[in-house]
Amino acid sequence: MMHTNKISLVVALAYTFLLYQEGIGLNILLLNILLIGILFWFNPKQMKEETQIGLSAAALFSATFALLHGHYLAALTNVISLGLLAVSLALPKLSIAGFLVQALYTFPASPIAKLKNLFKKETVEENLEETTKEQGKSNVNYKLITALSAIIFIVFFGIYRNMSAGFDQFVKQLNFNFISFPLFFHYLFGVVLLGTFFKPIILEKLANKESNLSRLLSYRDYKIYNIFGISVNESTEQLLAKVVFIGLNLLLLMVNVIDTFHLTQHIMPEGISFSEYVHQGVDALIWSILFAISIILWVFRGSQSFNQNNTNKILSYVWIGLNVWLVITAAYRNHLYISEEHLFTYKRIGVYFFLTCATIGLGLTYIKIKYKLSNYFLVKTNTLVWFIFLVLSTSINWDRVIANHHVEHAIINNKAADINYLYKLSYAAYPAIAAYSDFTIKKAYKEVMPPNQLAEYPFESRMLYDVMLQHVNSRTWKSFNLANQKTLNELHAIANSK
Repeated sequence: MMHTNKISLVVALAYTFLLYQEGIGLNILLLNILLIGILFWFNPKQMKEETQIGLSAAALFSATFALLHGHYLAALTNVISLGLLAVSLALPKLSIAGFLVQALYTFPASPIAKLKNLFKKETVEENLEETTKEQGKSNVNYKLITALSAIIFIVFFGIYRNMSAGFDQFVKQLNFNFISFPLFFHYLFGVVLLGTFFKPIILEKLANKESNLSRLLSYRDYKIYNIFGISVNESTEQLLAKVVFIGLNLLLLMVNVIDTFHLTQHIMPEGISFSEYVHQGVDALIWSILFAISIILWVFRGSQSFNQNNTNKILSYVWIGLNVWLVITAAYRNHLYISEEHLFTYKRIGVYFFLTCATIGLGLTYIKIKYKLSNYFLVKTNTLVWFIFLVLSTSINWDRVIANHHVEHAIINNKAADINYLYKLSYAAYPAIAAYSDFTIKKAYKEVMPPNQLAEYPFESRMLYDVMLQHVNSRTWKSFNLANQKTLNELHAIANSK
């Protein structure tokens, strides 16, 4: 049995030591190894299950790329993976969607619950254990005593340091400078967070409901329902679905034909910019796919899936195909926009990510209809696909890719780079910024300086280099990552080049 309170107090020390006022790097991987190791020690059977192995692998994968890239995406993905892993131990049979809902509930709700429990007496089980171990002793709320005593001690410790210069000097000589309110609250937050990690609060009703769901669609007798007071029987719904599918197919076919014409002929509609045209295409795609899947899920929720008349199924397949066509045109719009602006951004990369997931989602919808699978199957598989894509995306240092791509195209096409955007990225973009600055200054020198003097050209963006170097160097071994070291090496190479 895992003693979560004691473990949380101890592990929170490592959490604070590794993460307090640090960046992203080796500390993330070390903390993951510690947490997963503790879970494996106390839950050896559960941690060997397929779900726990997969989520542990996802956590370690993202933590490894946090060490390699030092990127916030890797850190965020790692937090999500660990949260899902913690919930999965209590609810091993749920889907990624179920784990996510439970995690979104348990981590915000846990601090409130723990704060309430802090001022209550020990639970009945803990009281019985204490009674068994120490007969004759009264029940004492050690949690309350510890918490209040620590807070009072820290408050007066700070007051006395400010009151007495002699006491303050004595404390400094003892190297107690690390004691501070931010550090204490960081540790306290770690205790609460890890307490939730090791013992999450579960929505049992929701978990029981999902555990009874099946991936296979079971036949159910059609139940008549009302829309605006009008009774809808099975024949009416079947004809309604047919009319809707035919109309939507014709409408979407017209949209796709017109958009394909504009894109292939590079002719924009009158009064609209290329940027607006791209955004319109993506927005329309999102709504089209959401509505398409929603209508399909409603129509094929039960008896319609077992109907011998396949007309509605064929019409739905056609609509799925037309939505895939819409995905392709949206991807082409995004490609043209990036080619024209010569700048990747997270939003534009996110569009490709969404388009890929949307295509897979449409394919899974086709499988759901063809093989009479449930709506739960669709939700379960789609969330799993999204999670896998999120984890795999941490393997790419996006800031470096964006910066290098933009600077390279700016130099080739003799255009000004969007340095303001690149500065918003992490330090992985610094070498590209420094190289572009160096290039532009050399280019300006060639216009005013004789060729024989160019060999004596110094690194003129020395101030820029110094600022970058100072920022990248302001890290301890806990925040070490390979992208950081690579950035330092590249900046030194640029600074020493002639």
